[in-house]
Formats: sequence, C-alpha cells, structure tokens
Amino acid sequence: MVERAVPGPYDPEEMERFLDGFMYQRAGFLIDEVTRLDREKHEIEARLGTCGSLPLSDLQRVESWHPAHVAAGEIIQATGSLGCLHAWFFHGCRWDEGWAGFGNRIHRADFKRIAKRGPDLHLTSRESRSRVGPRRVVIRYEFVFSQEDAIVYRGDQSAMFVKDWQFTESPA
Repeated sequence: MVERAVPGPYDPEEMERFLDGFMYQRAGFLIDEVTRLDREKHEIEARLGTCGSLPLSDLQRVESWHPAHVAAGEIIQATGSLGCLHAWFFHGCRWDEGWAGFGNRIHRADFKRIAKRGPDLHLTSRESRSRVGPRRVVIRYEFVFSQEDAIVYRGDQSAMFVKDWQFTESPA
C-alpha cells in the first residue's frame, strides 16, 4: 500500500505522527486533505475524494437501480477521522502518549442524498460541547458533508477519548 500525505494547515510531521499512531491503518483514514483547522472555534473543514479507493464502495455491485456511491459506513468512518483530528489538534490527545478514542453515540444521522462517486465530498465538523479532564475527553460534534453544493449528510455524534485505559471493563 502506498502511504499518502494528507496536506493541511499544520506541520506535515505532526500529521505523520497522527497517522503513525492512528487507531486504523492509513486506508481507514478517508480524509484526503484538511482545508481549514480553526483552533479558536474548534472547527475543521476537509475534503474526501470519491474517485480513489474506498474500502466498502469498491465492493458495490453497481446496477442501474443501485448506482455507484460512497457507502454510509465510509461516511460514518469519515466522521470518526474528523473527530480524532479534533481530539489531536484541539485537545492534545496523542496516540503515542497512551490516548485512544471511540465513537460512543450517534445522536442523529441524516443521509440527505446519495454521495456519488466522482465529485469530492466537502466535510465540516464543529464541536458543540466538550468535557475535558486529565485522562478523559468527551466531545459532541456537528457534521455537515456536502457534494456539488448539496448536503449529503448531517450528523450529531459523540466520542470519548481516554488515556492509559486498561480495557478489562467498559470506559463509560
């Protein structure tokens, strides 16, 4: 597998550190570019290219009644990738320092239209709430994904990040 850089408004070495310790292999980080990282507003904008390899969409059986599209699972995976970027860049959760993250609730997931293969998806995420402690960070996010100026996904989701947790029991 060819490792790819993820350009954005950060030190490229910092993104390499993020990806080297990310909880999924690089193919599981579906974001192709981070276009805005607003530390004050806790907002991120990014781009997900839909022409390249996508692990679930590549397995679709495409017919006239089932067009090629970005699978819902990949859209949810992209929300997780954005959530991890928030934890890393805005809250200092570093995988190589013992932090791990888990999505823990999808409060709402609205798939407004099919995300077609071909045009890029434009992703936005914003923290609507956070609770930050020395070993646990809980973040609630609002996600809006669009393609060709139309919303394809809107989500309200939460994730928890924990440091040095031993998973013999649930972290909740």
